[in-house]
Amino acid sequence: MASPAYTWKFEKDLWGNRTPKVVTLEAAASLETKIGTLVTMSTGQVAAAGASAASLLGLAMTETSAALSAGDAVKVAVIAEGMVIRGTADADATAIAGFNGKTGDLNADGSLDVADATNGALSVYRVNNAAGTEIDCVITKFDMGAS
Repeated sequence: MASPAYTWKFEKDLWGNRTPKVVTLEAAASLETKIGTLVTMSTGQVAAAGASAASLLGLAMTETSAALSAGDAVKVAVIAEGMVIRGTADADATAIAGFNGKTGDLNADGSLDVADATNGALSVYRVNNAAGTEIDCVITKFDMGAS
C-alpha cells in the first residue's frame, strides 16, 4: 500500500509544553510512510491510518522507499490528547471547527474527510486559510493498540 499523499505535523500542545515523544515500534506488513503520515496501531504493529481509522497513535517519523515487512522498525511521534496537529481537509472544514462536538474521519489519501464523522478520531480546532482546508486538529480517540 502506497504512503498517503497528505501528511500532518505537530503544532502545539493546548495543555502545556509537552512535545511528542519519538519511539521505535514494529511496522505492520506492507507499511509505507512519509514523515508526518498519521498512524494507528493494529494488533501491536504500526499501520497507516486510512479511511475509517477509529483511533490514532501519532505521526510517522520514518520515510520508507519501499513497503516494510511485518516487524521492521518504524519511528513514531506519539501524539497525546490535547496536542494540536496541522493537516489538510478535503473540503472547507469551517462548519466543524471550534470543538463543536463533531469528529472527522480520514480519507485513504491521509486528508480529513469533512463529510464523514463515522469512526472519526480528529476534532477540528480551527481552520487557517480562506478555503478552510488547512486545519489544526486534536486527536479525540487515542489508542496504543489494545485492539
